[in-house]
Amino acid sequence: MPDITATLLEWGLYGLIVAAFTESFVSPILPDIILWPLMLAKPQEAIFLGAVATGASILGGFIGYGMGYKIGAPAARKLIPAKHLVKIEAYLRDNAKWAIFLAALAPIPYKFVTICAGAFRVNFPLFVLISIFARGKRFLLPAAFIYFFGPAAQEVIYEYSNEVMWASLMLVIVCLVFYFFYRRQKRRVISSII
Repeated sequence: MPDITATLLEWGLYGLIVAAFTESFVSPILPDIILWPLMLAKPQEAIFLGAVATGASILGGFIGYGMGYKIGAPAARKLIPAKHLVKIEAYLRDNAKWAIFLAALAPIPYKFVTICAGAFRVNFPLFVLISIFARGKRFLLPAAFIYFFGPAAQEVIYEYSNEVMWASLMLVIVCLVFYFFYRRQKRRVISSII
């Protein structure tokens, strides 16, 4: 892999496009590995680079979705490692919107998310919309941070990345718990009225 990564870095913007596009359905190389060095080398282009990574990733996601749609759920279960499939299927059972959003943010390879979304027939416009938000958050948020704070952003990101990641995860979990209890309470009220 290091040779491929080095080649993609040499290609610059084109390497980023290839990495972001293919990671959505086949490649094991995360676009972040290409995106971050490019953004840090040229902070004034960080938002542009983040937008390119977001767009290429979403377009590649269409192929992943199509592959999943074509092979179906039984084949997807054989193709995707069990540890990732269990998480994605659990998300999909509970709520497809949150499943795509959370899985696109989680450290689950995005190709597994796109293939599962197609295999389990998640509504395609919904898949696209949520992918835009989730992949935009993944690539554009750090890009904006680097654009506005330049090299100082790198130090902050390296120093606090774990804390920020855990805080973000906890916030999402708290929101989901509140949402779950809200829906449960709403169902009880409706059932008591009927």
